Amino acid sequence: MQPGRSPVASPTLAESIRLSIIESLASGLLQPGQPIDERGLSERFEVSRTPIREAILQLAAQGFVVMEPRSGASVPRLSIQLLRELLELLGELEGAAAKFAAKRMRPAEKKALEEALTACAEASARDDALAYRDANDHFHDLIYAACRNETLVDQIRALRTRCAAYTANRFDSPGRMQRSAREHAAIAEALLRSDPAEAQAAMLVHISIGGSDFAEFVSGLPQNLLHA
Repeated sequence: MQPGRSPVASPTLAESIRLSIIESLASGLLQPGQPIDERGLSERFEVSRTPIREAILQLAAQGFVVMEPRSGASVPRLSIQLLRELLELLGELEGAAAKFAAKRMRPAEKKALEEALTACAEASARDDALAYRDANDHFHDLIYAACRNETLVDQIRALRTRCAAYTANRFDSPGRMQRSAREHAAIAEALLRSDPAEAQAAMLVHISIGGSDFAEFVSGLPQNLLHA
């Protein structure tokens, strides 16, 4: 602990720690089954365990971590059923964001969307998965901004973070990038025409994983990520 720092956790400090853990989850630095290193966090933030435990309790309440007796906090492994439910809900929320964006997108945002669509197409043509991930994230971020509903976007980002370890390699399978780029084109076309119903429908097609698609998706996951 730094000199003069109170041992009592401040909301700001606990929130900083909470956001740091969420960032590690979203980026893949923390994987399902991995314990939360309280000592490492204490040294990194130069604080006592009090704000760290406060942050962990908040994360546990939100489903980002799980608390186990005598073993502390860790990143939860999702069951196939829960993973399906989370992805199903994510599709619905992404569809709502696209619907709102179609109603609210401004001319400058439409231009940025066209540029993002081009970046996706170029990365897809090169079969560059890393570049496509970045272009894909930017494409979706533009839609989130244009939907002008921060509560909805917060929920989408939370779900994406909980599923991050399971979807990290989604563009590595043959043809997936190219299919995604075509789906982006359909979404963008509806958004540029300011068609809420079509934008929502196109986004649902893009995000939803159902039936044989979900079975194929699960079959490619490392089994150590899944909860029996």
